[in-house]
Amino acid sequence: MGVTTEEWQQQEREIIDEFFKVKVPEVIKDSADTTCTEDSCIELGKQVIQADDLELVHNQGCNSFTLVCHRKSKIIQFRLRPFDTTITDLAHKIYGTKVPRTTFHGAFPLPLYSSGIIPGKVHVLQPFPEEFPIERQKKTVIDLGQFVAKATHFPQPKASYRVDSWTMKSKETLDRLYRNSSLQAAPEIAEIVARLREKVHLLDLLPAVLTHHDFSEVNILVNDTGDVTGVIDFDVAGIEAFGMCIWGVYECFLGSMNDGKWSFYDQAAVGYPGQTIHGVLETAFWDSLWSNVSQELKGKREELEAAVRVALSIGSINRYFIRGMMDKIDESINVHRLSLEYARGILPAVWKD
Repeated sequence: MGVTTEEWQQQEREIIDEFFKVKVPEVIKDSADTTCTEDSCIELGKQVIQADDLELVHNQGCNSFTLVCHRKSKIIQFRLRPFDTTITDLAHKIYGTKVPRTTFHGAFPLPLYSSGIIPGKVHVLQPFPEEFPIERQKKTVIDLGQFVAKATHFPQPKASYRVDSWTMKSKETLDRLYRNSSLQAAPEIAEIVARLREKVHLLDLLPAVLTHHDFSEVNILVNDTGDVTGVIDFDVAGIEAFGMCIWGVYECFLGSMNDGKWSFYDQAAVGYPGQTIHGVLETAFWDSLWSNVSQELKGKREELEAAVRVALSIGSINRYFIRGMMDKIDESINVHRLSLEYARGILPAVWKD
């Protein structure tokens, strides 16, 4: 729950250094202008926004470099690749000011955009008092339920699924994992994969909706009382079967990773006799989600709950089985070990056959 300021600043500096020293040179190597440094981006940002008081944002993305001018309430962002404007425009149409419009300022040689500032701070930087702030966090997950549900009021044609979307590749993904003999190191996951292969057809029952592929606490902004004020980085979004982003609620709001082990908040919830923090927050999220989906989905809740759980499980698999893990898991590799730990903690809880 939270990180120290020093740890976060060090992590941010490493992300920025990798961006300019490794990623940018690769992207612009064939460009007429092969000069692009942190300083040159800052200077161009000052020109575009006509202000000298630019600062680094405190949550840099891995594929962008972002500056803020608080006086003008503006964000300036340099990206490795252009936005898919159809996706970002759709996000603004659905969520309004929680996903502000972006303005393109040219390709400099990196694509450059500006947008308004969303109030609040990313959830990962929100301080946690010694006593778990159950009411604040409950407010947040209720808002997240509303946020996820809102996409169902703007269903998209299923023909808009990309061929490489999580939805279209779901059967292939499950088949690959099923054939992955190294998954036997986590037999509880292997069993879920086997059962999901029999249920993957249920995705056809769900509407196609805008889905954030990185719906995590580094992209969710909140205020001091727990209200969700916005969600950023919708460039990592696409059209998927409803429910595939919900893994983020489980990973970031219902439990945490400590000392290499992921676990739910199973301590007693103050003010909720006989209930755990995890239980209170999970119930609040699902009640909020089903109360706010489209009228069509409300009328089919009993029929669709299993399908949404399938979508949630497949979204979780895509989140955690990364960097070659679909075909071979090597727990001597740190990212494999930690990703598998998340999967072991979360997948058995989200999958309910």
